[in-house]
Amino acid sequence: MAPTLLWCSIFTAFLAVSATSLVKDSLPEAPSGWAELQHAQLSPSRGLNLRFGLAQPGFSRLESLLQNISNPSHPDYGNHLSKEQVHDLSKPSNNALELVEGWLATHNASSVKWSASKDTVTAVLPVFSAEEMLSTRFGVFEHLKSGNRVVRTLSYSLPQDLVPHIEFIHPTTAFFDPLRHGMGKFFSGDEVVPSSHLEKRPVALNQSDFTSCVSVVDPPCVRRLYNIGNYTPAIVDGSNRIGVAGYLDIWARPESLKLYLNDYIPESIGSNYTMEIVNITGPFTVNSFSDEGNLDTQLAIQVAYPIPMTYYSTNSVPPYIPDQNQDGELPGVNEPYLDFIDYLLGLDEPPTVITTSYGDDEQTVPQDYANAVCQGFAKLGARGVSILFSTGDQGLGVDDLPTCIANTGNNATTFLPVFPASCPYVTSVGETEGLFPQTATFASGAGFSYYFDRPSYQDAAVSAYLNGSANSDETALQSSMYNHQGRAYPDISCIGGGAFFDYFFNRWDLSGGTSAAVPTAAGIVALLNDWRLRHGKPTMGFLNPFLYSAGLAGLVDITDGFVNGCEQPGFNATKGWDPASGLGFFDFEKLQSLVL
Repeated sequence: MAPTLLWCSIFTAFLAVSATSLVKDSLPEAPSGWAELQHAQLSPSRGLNLRFGLAQPGFSRLESLLQNISNPSHPDYGNHLSKEQVHDLSKPSNNALELVEGWLATHNASSVKWSASKDTVTAVLPVFSAEEMLSTRFGVFEHLKSGNRVVRTLSYSLPQDLVPHIEFIHPTTAFFDPLRHGMGKFFSGDEVVPSSHLEKRPVALNQSDFTSCVSVVDPPCVRRLYNIGNYTPAIVDGSNRIGVAGYLDIWARPESLKLYLNDYIPESIGSNYTMEIVNITGPFTVNSFSDEGNLDTQLAIQVAYPIPMTYYSTNSVPPYIPDQNQDGELPGVNEPYLDFIDYLLGLDEPPTVITTSYGDDEQTVPQDYANAVCQGFAKLGARGVSILFSTGDQGLGVDDLPTCIANTGNNATTFLPVFPASCPYVTSVGETEGLFPQTATFASGAGFSYYFDRPSYQDAAVSAYLNGSANSDETALQSSMYNHQGRAYPDISCIGGGAFFDYFFNRWDLSGGTSAAVPTAAGIVALLNDWRLRHGKPTMGFLNPFLYSAGLAGLVDITDGFVNGCEQPGFNATKGWDPASGLGFFDFEKLQSLVL
């Protein structure tokens, strides 16, 4: 179709949209800690960068296919979908696309950019156009403690005929600080360690100064803990790749990785191995004081060398709901998962396993945005990608009752689930401590989602725990502080409560927590992918249906320890799945036979 005729078609479709508008989202007042500056001058021509999320009528079909290809007892197990198949199932209807394109064009939208599957679109609109198209008024709001200002509205509406097709528009009613980068609550290495406490180069680390699996968790210790032995990857052509996610201003340093490999992986010396770095959202100022990126990349490769690895940096700011648990002198901010997902879905060959050591309080993530992110992880799972997320180091909230407040407006206390660990399409990794045996640790993130129902693959295991003896002494208060029908996590646990050495610049640093657990687990998944590929089978893909069924025989149950928070006892480890340790930890040798 010629461009002129195409535009006429779009414009005609838009004219058919009813002039009647319906409220899509609204707030009764500015969130706590924010106030509108009534006399602030807002230029009508000022540009607003908005993201529109569209309905995906084919997602239920994609979800059904994902269940089949992830179920080891189904004939389609491992038959992952192609990039084109996922895009087709994610694409909005042609009618929706025509209406939205016409709507944006009529209201002077510029810099219009569609996601690879056209389920989201970003555009810049002048304030006066955005106000007209959303039947609203934008104002300047100030965070009272920091003085930082944002342009937001307390309510917006959509033309009636567009309501079924638009899932969200951000940022509109979502308040966050566009200047703030990183909360740090998941970063185990943010503290600046005095140089006297660190080994400096060029002095080589003296391995005799510490004992593997006694005073340090090093690669030989990880191999021993998870029964990996001397297994060496054979498929290193890029068909199996580890992806490490980094957000906001956190960076991973290739030169630090090289030093780590030289000391811990002798066979890497003299090789040209390095990690690829992809900066998804453009240049940014690196946070020089955080070791998170180095920890994540170095521990992801510690037993998986020489499997290729890519570090993905995403530095945009997503929507955020203020709450009393996070917002202090500066307003809170979450991680930009959707930009990361959109990029990966556009790749012909995305990484086969992704490790992410980040998370946010679920209630601070707008639910429509959380739904879009979770659907994105389902799409990646359908393409054969295993997605692992940290559950965080805050237990069931924070061990201080006033900081476990629900965003319900009535100051109710609640355990605070973490997202995306609470998404049913990711594998959530908690933390263990101790070595022989490993036990659950009280600070490992755990909980039950308020956003997502419990998926069928874990229903039997979670129901058995909730109705079992380990949870029989639960008080009425404890019972009221979580959603018994919600998606439960973690799924598995991995060692994090120990001393992990990693290179920070050219010095040794000491780290731990779930930021150590999840990349360690991802490296083992990469080995399982290698094992399947060398036997002519596809990669593992979405792990959870396997883990909760055939994979149980390859997991070591954890029955000691507990997790707590919010000044409540929380949950105990016991036989089978439990919120303190999930299903347990990997036995790689047993899993080798189970995954074939």
